[in-house]
Amino acid sequence: MYDKKQRKLETALISPIIKYATTILFMAFGLSGCGADKPKIIQDIASLPAPDVAINPEDDNIIARQNINLGILLPLTGSDASIGIALLNAATMALFDSQDQRLVLMPYDTKGTADGAVIAMTELLKQKPDLIIGPVFSHSINAIKPLAKNAGLNIIGFSNDYSVAGDGVFLLNFPIEEQIKRVINYASDQGYARYAALIPQTAYGTRALEIFKENVPQLNRTLAEIETYTPDSAALVDPVLKITNYKERRKTYNREIDFLEKLGTEDDLAQEMQEELKAAETIGDVDFDSILLPEGGTMLTTLAAWLSYYEIDTSKVKILGTGLWDDEMLFLEPQLHGGWFAAPDHTISHEFLRRYKEIYHHDSPRLATLAYDAVALAATLVRQEKIPDFSVGKLTHINGFMGIDGLFRFSSSGLVERGLCIYEVGPKSFTIIDPAPTNFIELDSVNFLPLKGQDITLKAPQANYSEAASQEPLPANDGRPFPYNPVQKDAVNKLY
Repeated sequence: MYDKKQRKLETALISPIIKYATTILFMAFGLSGCGADKPKIIQDIASLPAPDVAINPEDDNIIARQNINLGILLPLTGSDASIGIALLNAATMALFDSQDQRLVLMPYDTKGTADGAVIAMTELLKQKPDLIIGPVFSHSINAIKPLAKNAGLNIIGFSNDYSVAGDGVFLLNFPIEEQIKRVINYASDQGYARYAALIPQTAYGTRALEIFKENVPQLNRTLAEIETYTPDSAALVDPVLKITNYKERRKTYNREIDFLEKLGTEDDLAQEMQEELKAAETIGDVDFDSILLPEGGTMLTTLAAWLSYYEIDTSKVKILGTGLWDDEMLFLEPQLHGGWFAAPDHTISHEFLRRYKEIYHHDSPRLATLAYDAVALAATLVRQEKIPDFSVGKLTHINGFMGIDGLFRFSSSGLVERGLCIYEVGPKSFTIIDPAPTNFIELDSVNFLPLKGQDITLKAPQANYSEAASQEPLPANDGRPFPYNPVQKDAVNKLY
């Protein structure tokens, strides 16, 4: 039965735009018939009764809305269509799980371009949406931003380019800012005091360096060494040589060997010291006890190999990473074993990805959880409300929300703050060594550094606020359902 509904959805994606809303609503009811026994993902939504505001209005002077329109702008055709369709599939799952028949999902195709986004937004506005979800790319968000502002609508976009946030745009993504702050904060708590970094000369690397240089001093720790490199594996040797001070340490080693050899073969102590030095190539430690590598894929593994080759002792130097490390390929790299990185707890996303594959018969990109959480958030905000309210005040509630990727909240600047856990890389799995916070009181109380421009005041949770983030801890689970880092696909090369 589901395949029939899926074919209807796929047909709708290439049909005239006006058909989208009806098709998605029909799709949600189709999922209800085929997956009623599926476990729900978002506790804040699924644990609550279905909304009954249209049946039992609290105020007779307010007429309850029968339809709440969620416009969703995605690249449904073009080179990024696979991402857009996966996001739409995930949004449809959230629509079904919300059990709110007032919600109508209105997908429009941006074609992955700024011009396409403007055309899609212009058509969408004719349908009178209450909230805009998407687009994915920063150029598309910038293109529709004036149209949304003129219409009095807020946007929940998926770009990882922080510069497009604000003025009605809220970015639901996996920000590198949060990842770096969390991992260096944890490393500092463990006593690491002198920090180095090897930074790619990309937009992603530039932003990583900004956050690194801003936050290490705030922890009263030392910025010891920083080197940058072009994103070319053949150009890595010189930066690694410099940051490891290998040449000077090698000279010290050679001088010591020469001195011991001059003592002669009859000097037992000198012979014993020479034997001990044979296992090494340098003498002396580097000038740092931790090093940040905001890199992923083969570039990361190449970097790690060169660090090992040039005598970085990982028993003394802790290697730190970002969400780009969330890749099972790291299990095969002994040089990275014991390294730390910050990422969302994967317990709930594991279940989501399993459900996605069961429903759609293929794997989901890790990115799809963002679309689910965006629709789930919208459904949470209108639950038991007679009219939709997606105002800044509602979207930036101090307690935040619990989504598939854990705790999150928006700042007034449009950036997202997430509750991340710390993973340690092992030979077979990533192990959670510091759990993600389960509420923002816990997060704020440990002096977690706020995002630049963020104004967050510590407050007690509001009583009976069912949309607030759950206080229950998430179960520990070190498994990974999908070897894809939560940073969008070309984050290594650019912010988009």
